[in-house]
Amino acid sequence: MYRGEELRAFGEAASATLRRDSTRVTARDLVAVLPEKGAPVRISAPHGEGVLSKSVFSASGGVVVSQREDVARTASARYEPSEGGGGLVRGDEPVVVEGTGYRLEGPRFTLDPDVGQIVIEGGAHLDAGRGVAR
Repeated sequence: MYRGEELRAFGEAASATLRRDSTRVTARDLVAVLPEKGAPVRISAPHGEGVLSKSVFSASGGVVVSQREDVARTASARYEPSEGGGGLVRGDEPVVVEGTGYRLEGPRFTLDPDVGQIVIEGGAHLDAGRGVAR
C-alpha cells in the first residue's frame, strides 16, 4: 500500500478476497509490515477486513503488533484515517504491551503509528523494573 510514492505497508495472507465493485477486502491469517524508519512494525491477525477506497481496516481473532522487543496484544483493532492523510489504530478491548523491563495493561487504546505513541484509555496499569516479564 502506497501513500503517494511512499510505501506505507506490505504483507501477505493465507487467503484474501477483493470485491471490485465495493473495494471490500477480507483476509485470513494475515501479516502486514509497516516499514518504519527506525524499525519495521509487524502486525498479525487471524482475520482482517476493510474497504480499500475508504482506507478503513479492522483485524480480529487476536492481534499482535511488534516493533523491536516491544509487543502489543489485543483481541481486535481497527485503522481509521484522519484528516491530513494519517490515521489512528484504535482498540476497544483490553490491551497488553510488553517490552524490556515493563508490562503495560489497559481496557482500550489509541495508537498513532506516525509518531509511535500508544495511549491507554480507561485506566492503565504499569509494572516496570526488575522481575517484569522480558
